[in-house]
Amino acid sequence: MIGLPRALGQLDRLILSMLLRLFSATLGGVVLIYLVIDFADRAHGYRGRAWGKAVLELYANKAAVVGYQLAPAALIIAVALLVTSLARRGELTAIFAVGVSPARIAAPVAFFAAVLGAAMFLLGEKVVVRADARVEEITVKRFNRWGDWATYHVGSFWVRGRGGRIFHIGGQSGNGFDLVTVLEIGDPRSADRDFRLSRRILAARMEPGPDGRWMLLDATETRYSLTAQPGGEITERHLAVLIEDFSETPKDFELRSGRPRQLPWRQLREQTERREAAGQSSREYALAIAERAAQPLQAVPAALAAFSLTLSTARRRKRMPPAGAVALGIALSLLLWAVSVVAHAVSLSGALDPWIAGTVPSLVSGAMILLGFAL
Repeated sequence: MIGLPRALGQLDRLILSMLLRLFSATLGGVVLIYLVIDFADRAHGYRGRAWGKAVLELYANKAAVVGYQLAPAALIIAVALLVTSLARRGELTAIFAVGVSPARIAAPVAFFAAVLGAAMFLLGEKVVVRADARVEEITVKRFNRWGDWATYHVGSFWVRGRGGRIFHIGGQSGNGFDLVTVLEIGDPRSADRDFRLSRRILAARMEPGPDGRWMLLDATETRYSLTAQPGGEITERHLAVLIEDFSETPKDFELRSGRPRQLPWRQLREQTERREAAGQSSREYALAIAERAAQPLQAVPAALAAFSLTLSTARRRKRMPPAGAVALGIALSLLLWAVSVVAHAVSLSGALDPWIAGTVPSLVSGAMILLGFAL
């Protein structure tokens, strides 16, 4: 009994070292295979001056992104291979014979998965979001492959302001905004303001002034009377500089373009709040926050699901080949991937709360854990 804690400590180290080797080999292998196939498929489009350096940078960043995306699947396959390896060498039988429970063996697996989940979150924030954006930038600007780039990198946007104002911003440059249109709906001073255009301002540029007000350069102001008379009255004036006391601040117009997955956590939260205030769709940004928060937590139930399913199979088939473990790990990975894709699509449609969609893969993994131990 005195040597039991030491033996358990050796067991932890054995499982962790085996799992680390299997995970590293699996992840390295699948990333290498993906990059080789991707390069072979796209090599005909890589041309131009000094294209080799651009391709090296492209695939260095792709390796970071693909490794981040495939790490959960590599973990699942590594856990399945771990259990199969222990069972085939008889070590699993010996461990159970001395009274060690399956839950005790699962503890270091869960610890490894928790550490991996935390590392994935930190690497995702510090490395992967920038690498993902850089991959897209090189693909578009260096090799002229656009894909759906324009969907997430629009040049203009609408912002719902205060006091019945609606802004159309042509683009941001420096500390100001280019090609600005300001629409004022109804009379801001009227309590029963109706939805009629009362004023329009077209400006080549809008910049914040030194006194907190806005300067609209090369502006054309058009006012529309709100009387019930047919046709009403329209007045127009042109000004080199129009000073306006808008209550909006420059931060209200700082809506970043780009894919939500390419923004770090702080900017994701800021963009979600600003888009909600500006009247723009923020569903995809809120979903990106929920999925990024849930991803580190999903590693533990996914690893335990692979452990329980492989353990139940290994008990019935002591000589299950490694190929069987790989097949089981791939099947479980594909199941969880399909569930996450469906939950993502349903949440984007508005039928499912983003935070619920982020937890669905973990719930399915929990069901797989119970199924594995029940078999």
